[in-house]
Amino acid sequence: MTLADASARSGATVRLPRRLAIDLLHRAQIAQPEPIRGFVAARDGRPVAWRASAPDAPEACWARLWSVPDAPAVPTQDELQAPGLNLIISLNTKGVLEIRAWQRGPHSPVELILTLEDQ
Repeated sequence: MTLADASARSGATVRLPRRLAIDLLHRAQIAQPEPIRGFVAARDGRPVAWRASAPDAPEACWARLWSVPDAPAVPTQDELQAPGLNLIISLNTKGVLEIRAWQRGPHSPVELILTLEDQ
């Protein structure tokens, strides 16, 4: 799933490599109290790494990513400025790191099911 072909279907599943999820959560945690912003780059359609700016070829943009140090990982419709996949990391609960996947829906954000996979 890429930014270009992600669909706003409730219940759609997004797969993220466990190692990449751990890296993203770690980056958000050490950046506290500042948020992180960036992109998840993909090669051959599979997410591979965090990038501070939009990835260049041969990588593609798989998702936009940002963290919210003191709020839930729930966006407003206005925060989802363009179609595509958005990952939001919340550090709102002490000792708990949360990452959720969202897309812009017709009237409100649509949450996707985020699953971690071992590789």
